[in-house]
This record gives sequence, structure tokens and C-alpha cells, in this order.
Amino acid sequence: MNRRDFLRFTGLGGVALGAGMVPFQAIAASQSSLNFVFVFNGGGWDPTRVFANCFEQRAIDMELDSGVARIGDLSWVDHIDRPSVTAFFERFHARSTIFNGLLVPSVAHGSCSRLMMTGTTNDGAADWAAVIAGESRMGLALPQVVLSGPSYPGEHGTSVTRAGTSGQLDALLSGEVLDWSDQITERPSTMMEDRMDSYLIRRAAAAVKGAQLPKAKALYEAYESSLLRGVDLKDLREVINWSASGDLSSQGNLAAQLLSMGISRTVMMNHGGVGWDSHTNNDGIQSQSWESLFGGLLDMADRFSTIPGRGGGSLLDETVIVVMSEMGRTPALNGNDGKDHWPYTSALVMGPGFQGGRVIGATDEFYYGELIDFETGDLWREGSDLTVANLGATLLAAADVDPGDYLPGVAPLTGVLA
Repeated sequence: MNRRDFLRFTGLGGVALGAGMVPFQAIAASQSSLNFVFVFNGGGWDPTRVFANCFEQRAIDMELDSGVARIGDLSWVDHIDRPSVTAFFERFHARSTIFNGLLVPSVAHGSCSRLMMTGTTNDGAADWAAVIAGESRMGLALPQVVLSGPSYPGEHGTSVTRAGTSGQLDALLSGEVLDWSDQITERPSTMMEDRMDSYLIRRAAAAVKGAQLPKAKALYEAYESSLLRGVDLKDLREVINWSASGDLSSQGNLAAQLLSMGISRTVMMNHGGVGWDSHTNNDGIQSQSWESLFGGLLDMADRFSTIPGRGGGSLLDETVIVVMSEMGRTPALNGNDGKDHWPYTSALVMGPGFQGGRVIGATDEFYYGELIDFETGDLWREGSDLTVANLGATLLAAADVDPGDYLPGVAPLTGVLA
């Protein structure tokens, strides 16, 4: 019996579950929607070092000793210093979709990060991960967990939780946060903690029942939901190691636990590499960061493939992994062998719901994005620009969220959806 059931059915509780809430175990068994993991690479990567095959465009400085690798319709840039890139695509090419020539209409880090994650510079807009989590409406304990990286909760703030860079979430669940206070505070006993939880849950339920105004009722329901989710999480504080280091493998391991146990639907993480903002020594910096990124992605995908999913396959069969950076880099090297900011970039989407084994979009001889047909995903001279808003609309559509509710007038790429 979990903690919530204990409080519900013993004399300490005596309160029914909140409206629409489902016990933790039932969620884990019945949730069948796609999970999403977002891997952000802050700083601005150079897609021509992995995703963008531009060897025939003379105005674009490609890396020495690199070449094209191809399996079926999927191609990438291969280099001896990046074996993990080739290992990843050899193993997971059929699940991978590369988007090239992706327009981010800015070259400032802050604006580009918001654009890449929300499709707009509107301060109040929620990012793709928060929208998908907030629209789940399945009573998940932590609909979205941000392990690291940018987060724009918008209207879905109650669905988004930061794990904290110093173990803040773990400390809240265990009670160790009381030891951080300047004031000496005695921790309550387990029985006293149960009584306090029971009292708060009863008061929240009564407040919901007695609310007269719709806005007040919605606020009380959100509070009640948070209390019940907190009770669920206390059952898991000895099961999950909530602290994850900054490397991708560690974050991927925690993400696997959160998703496979039905605690979360979306997870956000950042991969910094050795620093993507390569205004000098572009090739050296980018090569190390790309190798580190794909080493982590390979580990994450392999781990997900060994964990049972809820639908009979593996966790990898139920999870979309989205890999992106806020911008690209200029086609030509500067005087310091670096590359500066550029508004065209690439992204990788791996997982179910997408037609894998494809490269969508391309760049011309000046490294501007080509027009594409959204209904097929093919290049088409009478087509449309591929923007980050279009990519976001496509991700929302794959998650069974109506893109029009968040991006009015922005078309998804229906031709890439499976």
C-alpha cells in the first residue's frame, strides 16, 4: 500500500482522492501516450559537423578529413574523431529524423533559446515540454521534470518541476531541507508527518468543495493535486536517486526512472559539451562536443531499449528524444578559425510517431534553408520555410496536442509523422 492509500483508508486520512486523480500504480500501468525527452545544447552548435552534408557548397567551410556516411535515405557527416556519431546512426538510423535548414529568426542566445523551445519571443509562452506535460491530464506526480537547461513553463507552471542543481528536490522529499535553515528545526516523526499530510489533504478537499468562484476552485484543485502528488513522491524517495550529475548518461538514467515508473511524461536536460559557442577554434571545440553528445545519446538510447515499456515493448518504443541547440554557426570560418552565430540550424528527433531514416530540409550554397512541402517533407521550390515554430507544431501534433491552441496559423509537418 502506498502512502496516499494509507492516508486515504486509515484513520489518519478519511478523504477521497481529488477529482481526476489516479493512484500512482494505476497511472504507471495505464498511461500509453508518448514520452518526450528534450536534450538542449546551449551555445549554438555547428550542424555541418554532423547533420548537414554541405560538401558540394563551396561557400561553406566543411571540416578537413570528414566525409558523408549514409544508410538508406539518412546521411550524416562522418569523422574519425567522432566514432559515437556513426555508432549511434548505425544502431538507430531507422528511428532518427534529421531536420536541416531550420530557421531561428534571431542570433542572440536568449531570444534563440526561447524561439527554439516555444516558437515565439512571447515571454508568457510555454515551451514544448511544458505544453505536452500540462496537456497530459493524467494525474502524474511530476508531469515535467527539468534536470537542467532552459525552461519556459508559461501557463503550465504547475506541471513543471526543477530537480535542482544541488539536490533541492531530494532534500524536500527527505526533509533534509530543514537542515539547511539558519534556525535549528527539529524534524517531525513519521507519524506526525502523516498527521500533517492528512490534515492538509482534508483541508484542501474541503476548500475545493466549498469554493464559490470558478477561479478559487481551480486554485484549490491545483493545491490539492500538488499535495497528493507530494504524497506519492514520498513513497519513492528511497527508490529513486533524484540527484543527477551534469553528464548526459547520468541525466538519462534518472530520466529513464521517471518515465518508466510513470512519474513524468517529459524530461528536459542540457548537454554543454566542452562549450558550443565556438567563436574560436570551431573544429576542435565542436568535434569534442559532438562526440560527447552522441556518446551520451547512445548510452541513453541503449538504456531505454532495455527497460520494459507500458505497452509491451521497451521504453525506447514509447519515448521521443528531441535534440536541439538554439542556433547554428556561420558557413565560413572567421579569422580565428571559429564560426559566429547563424539563424539556420538543425535538429534531431528520434523515436515513435515519426518516419525515421529521413533527412528533412536542406541548405543552399549560402547556407540558407531550402523550401519544403509540409505534406510530404520533400524539398519543393513552391514550398514553405521550415521554422522552429513548424518543428514545435509537429512535436505537439505527435503528442496528440492540437498545435493551433498554442501556435495559431503555424502548420505542422504532417509528412514526417508516422
